[in-house]
Order: sequence, then structure tokens, then C-alpha cells
Amino acid sequence: MTKKIWILFVILASFRQALSVDQPNFVLVYVDDLGWADTSVRMMERDPESASDFHQTPHLESLAARGMKFSNAYAPAPTCTPSRKSIQFGKTPARLGYTFVNDVVAIQRELEWKDEMSLADILKSADPNYITAHFGKGMGGEQMVTIGYDITDEIDGHADNGNFHGEYVSLSDRRPLPKDNPKRMNSLKESALKFIEEYSGRRPFFLMVSHYAVHVPHAARPELIEKYRKLPRGKYCRDEDYLPLSEMPEGMTIHSWRLQYAAMLEEVDQGLGAIVNAIEETGQRENTYIIFTSDNGGGLPPNGSLRGGKANLYEGGLRVPFVIAGPGVKPNSQCDLPIAQWDLLPTFHDLAESKQELPEKLDGGSLRNIFAKGNGGTISRATPEFVFHYPCYFAPPLSVIRMGDYKLMEHLLTGEQKLFNVSTDREEKENLIYENPEKALELKARLSKYLESIEAEKIDDVFEARFAQLDLFEERARSTHAQAIKRANGEREAIEAADEKLRLDLERFEENRRECRANMKNTTF
Repeated sequence: MTKKIWILFVILASFRQALSVDQPNFVLVYVDDLGWADTSVRMMERDPESASDFHQTPHLESLAARGMKFSNAYAPAPTCTPSRKSIQFGKTPARLGYTFVNDVVAIQRELEWKDEMSLADILKSADPNYITAHFGKGMGGEQMVTIGYDITDEIDGHADNGNFHGEYVSLSDRRPLPKDNPKRMNSLKESALKFIEEYSGRRPFFLMVSHYAVHVPHAARPELIEKYRKLPRGKYCRDEDYLPLSEMPEGMTIHSWRLQYAAMLEEVDQGLGAIVNAIEETGQRENTYIIFTSDNGGGLPPNGSLRGGKANLYEGGLRVPFVIAGPGVKPNSQCDLPIAQWDLLPTFHDLAESKQELPEKLDGGSLRNIFAKGNGGTISRATPEFVFHYPCYFAPPLSVIRMGDYKLMEHLLTGEQKLFNVSTDREEKENLIYENPEKALELKARLSKYLESIEAEKIDDVFEARFAQLDLFEERARSTHAQAIKRANGEREAIEAADEKLRLDLERFEENRRECRANMKNTTF
């Protein structure tokens, strides 16, 4: 049965039931590149390094005080696009066939996900009265309206709200966003508030606010930056952070100015607070689940006591902040059980008390029991292990499995392995591969079985597809050049400009090929 027919069947069946606003509401605030230890909430009480001594996120603190935080919450991938697909569909990026940014194999195969059941679809199957909205950064390759969202903010019509929409008013002319709306944080807040005002208390709703912040290039309101200039200095702040803007080292404002980063994060937190206040004003706070998390590990090191960061598969690249408050969630609590964002789809299904069966071949399980019981709760998953498959052509290609306390990492080119007990060694300092070979063999067997069962992408295919993609880019560049020469009609300056553009394009493609060939010999781990 296709997804469309299945949804139609479910909706027709559900109309026999009385529609009610008593169904719970759901809000998901999804931040881009926010590290595990970047907020002012300790994600692990016993670890002072699991929160920032400089950043201020008071609204997240309030959310955590009336809800639950997770010390072992995982993003689906160490980079954005695969995570943003996975969280929608309750499946690992490997199962969905898109494992890293610019997944050349998925692009070559022309994969689509509009027939997958999304978070929005799951709630509509529970009750067709649900109204769903997605504002902000999309999941790449698909508009959110094609996967079940009623209201979206696709900016350029055909676009899926990629990261550049956090920099420009429109991609067509590259006009920068106004200074009072850096990374679209203000407009995302306003869209969310308008949606809540219209529907909260009238219809059950799901609202996903998907931030462009805190991804590079960083941006923040000047008055908030100045606030942090006057606060006590954080331990990771440097003298350069306090320079006048005119004296900043080149590029620092783009990716490492800590005052700006703190201001940007506070504005994200202000948006969270505004959403919570709006829901309270409609009388729906006690009937609304509010989740705050990030799409991958931190892009601005360090990541507290965790090793690594964005784009690698150590804990700093995968473990993320995760806070939830809502009906039945144990207040002011911390849960240490490992969870992954692909758990959210079956969790929504359970919390909405859907009478419809879940889609097949999910990797996640419902978190409802542990929301109520914390560490005393249980999670049932068809796939008990967490698998992170990252056959990447521009970074060390790895496959990783976490099961229980242990995590096995394997380099896909060299076969080198590392084994860590991440319950006692979240810094991943002690490689146990020789001390506990039996555990490594057990995890390797489970990892291989899973990857084989889903016909996961292979690293050789990735490199082959990347070279094919570069050949295609070159072919297009030469075609564009030929058309430009024809249009030039013998005009010397136009011909020279077209020639120069082709030269630069060909140089860039050849450099990409050299980098790819070098990465085929990459043993970094």
C-alpha cells in the first residue's frame, strides 16, 4: 500500500472518531550545530563541563526545570542533512540512503523520501484534525510540504530552505538578511507565534522550528553582542573576542567570535521562551510537549568533556543537548539512558495514542515510558543498537555502533577499529580494542549484519559517484561556456570573461579530484 493510499485510508477511518483539541500538541525546536555543552543547562549533573560558563539560555533552564534532560542523546549523524531526514522518518540515515552532506550516491540514484511516513504524517494518522507546520531550514532534496506539513515557509518557491537561506533574503540575488533578523531568528519566532495564536487551543498541532543558527557564518544582534562584552569573561574567551569589530582577525566574525556566538545562542533561547509564553497564553502549556535539541554535535570547539565535534563520529560530533517538557514527563529530572532522534517518530505515535500501526522497518522506539520513569524506564526498539554509518569522501569514512555502554568505531578504508566504554569514558581516551576483543567482535558482527540488511552505501561506490559528479559538473561548465561564447557574438571582453570563468571552474574541479584521490588514502582516525 502506497503512503498516499495509506494516509487516505487512515483519514477516512479516523473521521468516525470525535475530533478533539484534547490531543497533545508537539513543538520541536531544532538547532543547527549546537554542541552538547553549549547551553547553560548541565546535560549531565555530575559533569560541570556539560554546560557553558558563559552562554545564557534561561528559557531552556526553565524548560529543563519542569521537564527532563538527557545526558546520552544522539543526533542521527555528525552533519545536518542526514540528521534532518532521519528525525522526520524514524530511521537511521543509512537505512534512508543519505548518510552525509552531498551524499553523491543518493544524488546519483535520484532518491526521494516523499513516500516515507514523517512526523507530520504520524500525527495526522492519529487524528486528522492535527495541523502541522515547519519553519526554517529544510532537510535537503525535498520540500517539507511534500512530506505532510500543512504550513511551511519555503522562501524561493522551489527551494527546500537550505543553509544559505540563513544568510540571504533570497538566493536569486544574494541580498543579505537585515541586521535585526540574523540567521532568520526573528522571523522564525514571528512565524511560530502567528501559528500558535491561530491554532493553539483550537486544533491539536505540531510545530517544528528548524533554526539556521548556530551554523556558520555566525551572526547576532549588535546589542546582544555588547551585553556579553560586559559580562564576566568565560574560560574559553580570548583577548581577540574583545577587540573592536574593525580590528577582528580575518574570518573570526564568521566562525569563532565567542561574544557573537553567545549572543546568537541567546536569541535562539529567546525564541524558545516566546513560544512557551504564547502556548501558556492559550492555556495549552500542560497539554504540549516541547522538545529542544540539535541536528549534530558542536561546530565551535571545545564540546565540554566530549572528544571531537561536528563532522566526526566521536561523542562530540554525535551527542547533543536534548530537553523535553510536557504531560507525564518527570519534572526536573535527568535521564542517562541512550536515546536517538530517530526515536521521536514512534514516540509521537505513542503519545498521540494512535490506533494505526507504525510504518515498517523503523529503527526508533517510543520514549514515553522513560519520560515518565527516567532511568527506571524502558525502551523497546526493533534495532536495539545505534548505528552511525558515514562513508564520506571528504572526511574520515567510518562506521560506528553503540550498544549498551560500548561503542565500536571502524575506519572504512583501513579497517582500523577503536572500542570505548562511553558510560565511563565519554572523553574516549582509553581504546579497549586489545583489552576487550570479544566485545569488539560482538559489536562488529552486529554492525555488519545491520549494514548488510539495509544494503548500506559502500565507500568504493561513494568515491566512484563523486568522480562521476565532478565529470558532470565539468560537462555542464563546458556547455555553459559554449553558450556564453555564442552569446558574446565576437565581443572580446565577453569572450575573455567566459574563458576565465571556465578556467577557474576547471581548476576547482581538478582540485576537488585531487582532494578526493588523497582522501581515498586517508588513514586519519
